[in-house]
Amino acid sequence: MKIQNQNSLKIINCGTISRNEATGSKSYKPKSNRDGFIALIAILIISGIIILISLTVSQLSIAEAQMSLQKSQSSQAYYLANLCAEEALMRLEETNGAYAGGSELIENGSCIISVSGNLPAKKVGIEADFQNQIRKIKIIISQISPKIIINSWQEVAEL
Repeated sequence: MKIQNQNSLKIINCGTISRNEATGSKSYKPKSNRDGFIALIAILIISGIIILISLTVSQLSIAEAQMSLQKSQSSQAYYLANLCAEEALMRLEETNGAYAGGSELIENGSCIISVSGNLPAKKVGIEADFQNQIRKIKIIISQISPKIIINSWQEVAEL
């Protein structure tokens, strides 16, 4: 059976108590907080990285949603331009080429229709604006009566 020396270190929750053999006095040494400090710094760094990743992902999703909305509005502007082009052709046919163009307001968009040229040929320009998305169509007509003959129908950057 072994008996432990009474002069050995005794560890308690708060720190370390040691006995000086020469003087017999006891001294108290507090436990180091270094491990806790390192853990706290590690948690802060990991939290910062997680927040940074979350912000990046949310900004990417917002940008993606904005691009999707812009694409949808651009498609709506294209369909509006085609609608106004059909309207312009109907009015040209009804008036035997006397229609000179004008403005059309349709729901959240508008069209500006311009007609130029002398009979029998006409050039029709359409500029459609749907929530600040603009699409333009240029139509070249070689004949209006008895039937409209369209030589060209194309989307253009400038009229």
